[in-house]
Amino acid sequence: MFILPAQAIGARASPFSTLMGPGNCFRSLKKAKEGTSRQAKVEVCAAKSNGSKQDSQRKSGIPRKRVEDTAATRIQAAFRAFLARRTLYRLRCAVRFQSLTHGLPVTEQVSTALSYLHSWSRIQTEIRARRINMVTEARMRQKRLEDQLKFEAKLQKLELEWCGGPGTKEDILAKIQQREAAAAKRERTLAYAFSHQVCSY
Repeated sequence: MFILPAQAIGARASPFSTLMGPGNCFRSLKKAKEGTSRQAKVEVCAAKSNGSKQDSQRKSGIPRKRVEDTAATRIQAAFRAFLARRTLYRLRCAVRFQSLTHGLPVTEQVSTALSYLHSWSRIQTEIRARRINMVTEARMRQKRLEDQLKFEAKLQKLELEWCGGPGTKEDILAKIQQREAAAAKRERTLAYAFSHQVCSY
């Protein structure tokens, strides 16, 4: 099939241009010239706007379509980066706003809860210390009362049994207290020895 110059250049030609006579061929050649002149004008304007960059690309042998594709890719990448930066900025603003609206009451609640917990634990330790003090004081009171009762019982016994030996009342009371202290010491040593025997087994 015969290809006309208009079709080779890329100008629009009718599908019947190959079937018609030389008149149509002449018209198609004229259109091709007009198309090439328009294309040359566009290239001159683009060369003026781009400067020597396009000339260097043409000299280097890079096809024009590939240059346009890379330019479009770069433009799209720049636009996508702009959109990503804008959405990131909006997201950061939203997070900052949420932290401002929700942050203060939450921190206040946490601080008040911690202060309540701290005061509650302090109150519990004070209650525990008071209970221990009350128990120890009650035991000491009970021990003193038992000692007093023992002492009075021994005094009564001594009053019933009259001692004819020499000595005043104070001397007799001192001897009784010494005997009680010795008995308590014996009980403690026996308890200590018994506890060590149990631990050794």
